[in-house]
Amino acid sequence: MDEKSAKSKKIIAGILILIVGLSIGYLIFFFGVGLGDTWGMTLYYIPNYDLNNITHSTMELVVLTEDDFNKYPALKEAFLTRDTNVDTSDPEKIIYQVNSVGIQTRQQIKEIREYIKNKIFYWDGGYYVMTMPIE
Repeated sequence: MDEKSAKSKKIIAGILILIVGLSIGYLIFFFGVGLGDTWGMTLYYIPNYDLNNITHSTMELVVLTEDDFNKYPALKEAFLTRDTNVDTSDPEKIIYQVNSVGIQTRQQIKEIREYIKNKIFYWDGGYYVMTMPIE
C-alpha cells in the first residue's frame, strides 16, 4: 500500500509539474509574440481648433480617408464609435476625450503609434488628436 501511494504521489506531482511547465511556456510564447499586449489609443476632440494657432504649428493636419481606416482598423473603430454627445460648453477645457480603443498586437501598436505621432486629424467636420502610452 505504501509503495502504491508513493507511486501515485509521484505521478500526480509529475502531472502537476508538467501542467505548470506547459502553462508557463504558453505564457512566454503568448506574450513573446505580442498576442498578450493590449494598448489603448485615446481619441480627443478639439472643438475650437484654429488652423493658424502657433501651438499646433509643428503638427501635421491629416484629412482622414477610407484608405486610412482600411490600413488602421483601430483608427476606424475609434472614430466610428466616438462619443458625439460631448458637452463642450466648459470654457476652461480645450480638448475632450471622446473614445478609447484597444490595439491587440505589437506590430499594430508600433504602426499606429508612428502614424498618429504629431498629427491632428480632420474627420466629419471636426478636429481630433490621438494619444498612446509610451513603450
